[in-house]
Amino acid sequence: MRHGKRKEPEDHLKAELDYLKKHLDKLWEHSQEAQERLQDIEVHVNLLTRLVTALCVEKLGMRIGVLKRLIKKIEKEAIQDSQIHHLESLYKLSHKSSEKPPPPKGETRHPWEDIS
Repeated sequence: MRHGKRKEPEDHLKAELDYLKKHLDKLWEHSQEAQERLQDIEVHVNLLTRLVTALCVEKLGMRIGVLKRLIKKIEKEAIQDSQIHHLESLYKLSHKSSEKPPPPKGETRHPWEDIS
């Protein structure tokens, strides 16, 4: 009988390991799909960049120097926007974590706790 009881934890451990292996395999598969999608997006961005450049230079008659300055300005603004967005998200996270939960009903707060 001891042998039967001893086998149960081993079976449980094996089942848990199999479960983890299946999930790791799924995560790896999702990672590969995400990598492929990222490569597709990079190709599309490259094509769109070439299209916009061709349109600006050939159809709108924009000089290359003007186009480069415009691109640098857009890049700078995009970086600033992403930094602002990042700071806003950090502020929201820190604001939420610094908020104290309200006291449970029936529990009274000492007046000195409100003074800071």
